[in-house]
Amino acid sequence: MRFTSALTILLCASAGSAAPPDVKSLFPMGAGLGTTTEIVAGGKLNQPGTSVWCSEDSLNFEIPEKGDSFKVTVPEDAIPGLHWVRFANGEGATSLLPFVVGSTLPEIKEAEPNNGIAKAHKLDGPVVANGNLGASGDVDLFAISAKKGQTLVAAADANWRLAAPVDMVMQVLRPNGTIAAQNDDDHGFDPLIAIPITQDGIWFVRVFGFPAKPNSSIRFAGGADYRYRLTITTGPFANHAVPSVVTSETNSVKLSGWNLTGALEKPIAVDSLVGDAFGLKDVASTVPVSKAAGPVVIEAEPCDREKPATISAGVVACGVVGKPKDEDVFVFSAKKGERLNFRVESRALGFPLDAILTVIDANGAIVTETDDASRNVFDPVLKFTAGSDGDYRICIRDLFEKGSWRFAYRLYCEKPASSVVLAAKADVFSVKQGESLEIPVTVTRNENFAEDVAISVKGLPDGVTAETVKSESKGDSAKAVKLTVKAETAFSGPIQIVGNYAGKFEVLVTAPLTTFNTKTDSFWLTVVARKDEPKK
Repeated sequence: MRFTSALTILLCASAGSAAPPDVKSLFPMGAGLGTTTEIVAGGKLNQPGTSVWCSEDSLNFEIPEKGDSFKVTVPEDAIPGLHWVRFANGEGATSLLPFVVGSTLPEIKEAEPNNGIAKAHKLDGPVVANGNLGASGDVDLFAISAKKGQTLVAAADANWRLAAPVDMVMQVLRPNGTIAAQNDDDHGFDPLIAIPITQDGIWFVRVFGFPAKPNSSIRFAGGADYRYRLTITTGPFANHAVPSVVTSETNSVKLSGWNLTGALEKPIAVDSLVGDAFGLKDVASTVPVSKAAGPVVIEAEPCDREKPATISAGVVACGVVGKPKDEDVFVFSAKKGERLNFRVESRALGFPLDAILTVIDANGAIVTETDDASRNVFDPVLKFTAGSDGDYRICIRDLFEKGSWRFAYRLYCEKPASSVVLAAKADVFSVKQGESLEIPVTVTRNENFAEDVAISVKGLPDGVTAETVKSESKGDSAKAVKLTVKAETAFSGPIQIVGNYAGKFEVLVTAPLTTFNTKTDSFWLTVVARKDEPKK
């Protein structure tokens, strides 16, 4: 995932700043459009001198002189979805933390006690509830008035993209307190329930949790970091977009979800994307949408072994395994010895499909088949080599023969190509003024990639330098190099580390955000000023 620096800050830390900020969490972890919200930082902001970098430049942050809370103002025209923030001063910076810009739904904070029906937190209507299963055994209940014929959607955002260490369980209760529906793992460990309302009255949403990493306990778990965002609505909520990949020629999508009426039932132009997400201010969720340079095929039934859709190298197919035992089939041509790679994105996008890929020949015989790409990675990757000239079919289905309109996927057909991947171990670096810093960069060469790669640093101010280093095609530097940063001027700000080869191609160095199971190309460098000199 790529995070573009939307706001560049050169921090001016005061002499009173003696330590870098140490913020490990936020509560709430998001805010709605057109609001100003107070956010509590888990850890120490270490004012004065602390400021905020954000990947969405329309957000405004106000950090007071004292305390470990701050205010964030989200304008009405901000882009909904997941963004990233970083806290920094002249002594150092935090790693990136997620922050969600919601929709126009009101956002509230859960009010304790709310562990029983009689004490349920009463809602005035659809909301995003920011809550915390704060102690072992904690259970949170919310009460909402609903009418027969409506569809109630309740969706939790906790572990899957916000990395709260909770495996949450959700129940929807009827007005008499009986359980109407229960869900555990929908998108990752986070639950979602969409249920038709069968009678007028007060309905309840109950959440509780277990540790995301199982332990020996046998009771509901909780803790200060068991935070969540819980959307409860009878209004528009999107599950996915068709297609979920757009091009410069086809840049509109049709939403699929619940309570989508009027204009939301028609194709919608995709004017802007943040990362791989698309959101609308009146829809209480974002959906994965990405851009592609090549053609996009939209699966349409029938799409089976008798009437497959056609794909070729460079094409991405967007489809849905629409019912139990459904199988979508695509035909492609290949010459003997030709290699093609097929990969699926579904679970990684938050959909429930546990895909399995099968290649069959013109006679229907299985050539090869694969399931999970690796342990706990449920989206498969299939590497295919044609044994003879001819047409082949690649089939996608659910491993357990499940299926519904929610089982969306992307199927990529790609020719193996030489490439290089550049990686650093961390996204935050610090060095004292007058000293040097080494930044190791690993170089992974795929498919016999044999170009020399020049690796350099962008965004350095005057007085801070890093000579370009070359990763040659052979020798020790082919797999790893070290950048040396020489720091003569105090500085705190964003940088990028890039590799260039063949005179025209640029590759961004990334670092893992291990807790959030993603990567970033947004780095931060702090040059800590000498104590006898003012900080710049």
